[in-house]
Amino acid sequence: MLAAVPVTAAEQRSASLATHAVGSLYNAIGTGIATVVSRHTAMTVRVQPFAGPPAWLPSMDSGETDMGVLTSADAVTSYKGVILYKKPYKNTRILVVGGALRLSFYVPKESPIETVADLKGKRIPADYPGTPIVKLSSTAALATAGLTYNDIVKVPVSDLQSGAQAFMEGRTDAGWHSVGSPAVEEANARRGGVKFISVISTPEGAKKMADVYPGSYPSVLKAGAATGVVKDTSLLTNDIYLVASKDFSDQAAYEVVKALWEYNQELGAAYPALKEWRPERMVGKDAFIPFHPGAIKFFKEKHLWSKEMEALQTKLS
Repeated sequence: MLAAVPVTAAEQRSASLATHAVGSLYNAIGTGIATVVSRHTAMTVRVQPFAGPPAWLPSMDSGETDMGVLTSADAVTSYKGVILYKKPYKNTRILVVGGALRLSFYVPKESPIETVADLKGKRIPADYPGTPIVKLSSTAALATAGLTYNDIVKVPVSDLQSGAQAFMEGRTDAGWHSVGSPAVEEANARRGGVKFISVISTPEGAKKMADVYPGSYPSVLKAGAATGVVKDTSLLTNDIYLVASKDFSDQAAYEVVKALWEYNQELGAAYPALKEWRPERMVGKDAFIPFHPGAIKFFKEKHLWSKEMEALQTKLS
């Protein structure tokens, strides 16, 4: 039986945590974080599923939503009010930098297609009106090879799930998804094996990626690291942040970060999606939006808040 956590009058007793819809990677991440924080602080954290960040960022901006799970790409574009966001949401602050979301196109394992450059003239899922950020990220991957959707045969799909279904039915030559997603696991089982293909990770390719999809960058995943990674593969990468409203109290923010740090093994052991949320990643030198003052206080105590981070915080604020 867990010991009760003492609560002072000044402490925040409850907090909300926004995620994508139930069943998504982000909802699983949020649920794991909420469980650990609720168990080891005075707060009860309630997970609130939404269709996506555009649905909950306005309420965080007004201070009605306390925390949320957000990619670096969504964070920077929403903070600046660019691309998918028509107005800036300036009240979002990083608590911790967590794991990474890695995405690319995947093809049948025996396909001769090896990189996104080989997709020219191939049948590719396109449009994604239900999840426009998917079109943005896949466009960025194509851009690394100097390609656009005009260079492929577009197969219109409504969202990620219908795109995955089109691949499994053989209506496309490639699918698009994140490494570790259930859709890729299913395609691997049903299609006799799949493989992710590399984006073009030259400095020029990386710049083209970031120009289309700010907050993204290429990174290499080693062979065998996940289903479909049959050799060292360069993938479009976003960091995943746990963010909070700037109105979230400094003490509450401090307690959340402290719990995720001190009970990190518990976080990763119980929730596979959180295995990458390690202490050494929590202070990101490539952060795209400011950190919360409560998080900075904790990182200073751990001697992790360097002059370099202070300069980055000043630049981003």
